[in-house]
Amino acid sequence: MIRWLEHPEYVEFLIGYIPGHSEAEIRQAFMDKYGILLTEGQIGNFKYNHKVKSGTKGGCFQKGFEPHNKGKKMPPGIYSKVKNTMFKKGNIPSNHKEVGTERITRDGYVEVKIAEPGTWMTKQRYIYEQYHHTKLDSDEVVIFLDGNKRNFDIDNLYRIKRSALARYCQDGLYTNNKEISLAAARIAELKDVMFKTR
Repeated sequence: MIRWLEHPEYVEFLIGYIPGHSEAEIRQAFMDKYGILLTEGQIGNFKYNHKVKSGTKGGCFQKGFEPHNKGKKMPPGIYSKVKNTMFKKGNIPSNHKEVGTERITRDGYVEVKIAEPGTWMTKQRYIYEQYHHTKLDSDEVVIFLDGNKRNFDIDNLYRIKRSALARYCQDGLYTNNKEISLAAARIAELKDVMFKTR
């Protein structure tokens, strides 16, 4: 256990170093300087108690945040320690997937990689947009009228707003019959419009 009051040099170092650095960087820098490996809990408590922030959220830098070391070269001592683990220019990770690759989500939907570095889209949405030469809004989804998540026949794909889909599901209107599901989806859309115009 570190007694921060007995080590003002630790406090001064962390207050100066924390802004713009992730917890992993903070732990490593403190280890390099003082030979002590801090836990994530210790760092979190320190930041809370000393009202200092990293400028990161969930381990990621927030949009627009500019680190204090932007444009500066890494110190030679640190560079020599980390250069062997750094990505080389043009390096392709071993788990890289080509555009056009498909994967299955936890919910059983097929996704297609549509762009680099990692842009994925549900296959039914991709097929619908390509076939109809349109771009769906973020509040629109494509459903399978027969309930089969592997039936990508264009006649089985139906575009519906999320609010209408919520009514479709709440009212238990979905079936395995394409024609009935189509009629049910249109009823849900009508109910959604009626609700919004009240």
